Amino acid sequence: MIIISARKSFDNADVLGAAHKIKEIDLSNDKEIRTIESEKKLISELSGKKVLILVHGYNNEQDEVYDAYSIIERKISKHLSTTYDAIIGYSWPGGDNRLDWWAAKSRANSVARQFRFLLEMIGEKAVAIDVMSHSLGARVVLKALKQSRKKPLLNHYYCTAPAVDDEVFEDDEEFSNTTHKVTGLFVFHSKRDSVLARAYRVAEFDNALGLYGPEDRNYIEENTDNVFVVNCKKRIKKHGGYKGCNEMYRYMRSASSEQPKRFVTL
Repeated sequence: MIIISARKSFDNADVLGAAHKIKEIDLSNDKEIRTIESEKKLISELSGKKVLILVHGYNNEQDEVYDAYSIIERKISKHLSTTYDAIIGYSWPGGDNRLDWWAAKSRANSVARQFRFLLEMIGEKAVAIDVMSHSLGARVVLKALKQSRKKPLLNHYYCTAPAVDDEVFEDDEEFSNTTHKVTGLFVFHSKRDSVLARAYRVAEFDNALGLYGPEDRNYIEENTDNVFVVNCKKRIKKHGGYKGCNEMYRYMRSASSEQPKRFVTL
């Protein structure tokens, strides 16, 4: 898998690098296959392709990022084998310790600018870009969407266990201007996610979007037509459970080919 890293020295979980570094990695053994010398070269390789970009969450060493992306790649190959021409992994300094929350959140805000420019450049050549994020990775993606003036910037955005406040899409809230930057925005949530139920509440004094979904369901129904909320309480028992959830990938496959319902329970 091609990995685009915003981490210093490619794998430093705590420090933001000055610029992206790009390598193709054999995820079966974490070995480097090749270095791609520039974003321009990568974008040339992605020309005319439908691309899926993966964005991990908080508290991951580089090898843990590779392990998660390997699972997702296998599931995509099984359930959406003809949907994407390329799957790209994005690595950002989300910390490697459970006590790194505030520093990691700050770096998520900082790296969003690099990620935004990357999306805009890829979008100039690719047929379409989908993004799948997990947990605090949602802040990286949503902040990038907020900063971009391109509409839409993404085709489908699959947002699993988002570690952002549950009212962020409402008027005058932090990401109120992001929903029209994507063709379809899919929020996957589970009330059985103990990390969001406990740690996020303690840190932020609010409910996470990834716990119960949007705080005001009526607002979503009345003010958006491209936000889809997927309740995964029957399928997801822990914070990291989405990457291995077959039902979620089957839902993604159906959502890519037919109009999904606004609210659904898997």
